[in-house]
Amino acid sequence: MELRSGLSRVTDRATWQARRASFMAKLKATKTVWFPPQSGGAASTAKKTTKKAAKKTTRTAKRTTNATKAS
Repeated sequence: MELRSGLSRVTDRATWQARRASFMAKLKATKTVWFPPQSGGAASTAKKTTKKAAKKTTRTAKRTTNATKAS
């Protein structure tokens, strides 16, 4: 019985989705810092895109976390 409960935690999709969303947000932010766009126009576009992506992944992570708490 205890083995199954341990396995269900490992195979829980919602947990992995939240982890992936967090990882992708960090990856995009790191990419923007380490490899900034060359032109001025592209810089503001990249900044907006990064901000939008971070907001979306945060929202997704919150939804999956709340869904797992409700389950």
